[in-house]
Amino acid sequence: MSSVSERPVGRRSVVTVFYILAIGSGVMRAISVTFDVVALNMLIADPLAFGFMSQWTSLLVTILLVGVLSVPRRDSSGNRRALGYSLDPDFGRLRVLPRQPMLYLLASGAFAGLSTFFYYFLASTSDASVVLPYGQLVIVYLLIGDLIAEKDTPTVVEIQSITSVVIGVLLIGATPGGFDLLTLLVVLGPMNISSALYTYYQRVTKRFEVSPGLRVDSINMRLWSLFFLNGFFSFMSILVMEDSSWLLMSEAFLSLLWIMVASSVATFLSLVMYVRALGRGSMAVVNSLAAVSVMLGIPITVVGDLFIPGAFGSVTYDMLLWILKIFGVGLILIGIVALQAADVRSLVFIKVRPQTGDILPDLYNIKGVETAAALAGSQDYLLSIKSRSLSKTRTGILKKVQAIPEVEMIQTLVVLEDYR
Repeated sequence: MSSVSERPVGRRSVVTVFYILAIGSGVMRAISVTFDVVALNMLIADPLAFGFMSQWTSLLVTILLVGVLSVPRRDSSGNRRALGYSLDPDFGRLRVLPRQPMLYLLASGAFAGLSTFFYYFLASTSDASVVLPYGQLVIVYLLIGDLIAEKDTPTVVEIQSITSVVIGVLLIGATPGGFDLLTLLVVLGPMNISSALYTYYQRVTKRFEVSPGLRVDSINMRLWSLFFLNGFFSFMSILVMEDSSWLLMSEAFLSLLWIMVASSVATFLSLVMYVRALGRGSMAVVNSLAAVSVMLGIPITVVGDLFIPGAFGSVTYDMLLWILKIFGVGLILIGIVALQAADVRSLVFIKVRPQTGDILPDLYNIKGVETAAALAGSQDYLLSIKSRSLSKTRTGILKKVQAIPEVEMIQTLVVLEDYR
């Protein structure tokens, strides 16, 4: 890990980096899912056997990648920093994290293990055009979780977005014989609920301050999350796997090695970028931008099936079903874009009482605060905040700022137009 104060000023703005991270994570996820779908349709039919091998291969690949990223080098300014510093400026080396973040990662690993367990079943029975959109239902659960946690009333836009995403997911799940009820129950239930809880604990971990100005890095987070994930996933898999699965794994391991390594690298990059984005923005917005994977699912499936028939499962060319899928994808994208476009950004100037200590960490930890800066001059702090309505800004964020005893006065300016 490295200190925030040592970070060089980049040419890209904070907002640009955030968009690159969130969208990049979606692209990498699309690549990873594609590898998994091809493997399960061409090389091995047992989803748990493949998942067991793939997850432990992924852990070994991740350990190797983190080890390489821990190698120190001198940058242009002469400072010695790890190779992984350019991927995450909070990263210094492979290390055991403090107790509290490790507990958060243990919880996120448990929920990720449950989600992964059902993911492999889904990937073995569906193509990428279905698997990728199904994962976007997590946005609905994150939004509902936010509303429950804040004891807030949903806005019209939030209700419309939830409805649009849910209907889109149902349309994508249409098959020639109707709806696959079991698959929809898995998607609506354990798969996405556990993904939402995983996302929550990942964000809490990323925003944990190890020391002043220094937060947990996404690279070590990925390593330890995967370690705990594998433990829970393996336990559940062993309980239901047949004896023949172990023989199948020994026979298929070498032929699957290259595709498991490629999927592991894509997943590593996807999750590192995803976690870094979570540290910069809200869970719903990050998942909205990462939904670029939804758009990639259909062309990947159609083009892939043309070049490698059968590699993407039983791809139907029923025009009506594809119209429903495309319409469903459109509804999901409309829902998540509307959710993001409805956000209201504000700048908050804060003046504190004389002889007040540093309250920057307290301000930054308020949900909805994107950035917090200490100032020299007539004002002491500047916050950049985002919420989905002015009333939510007032009740959900500003009241929490005012509740800090050291705060004497605040001034709020609503951003009408933002030019970047």
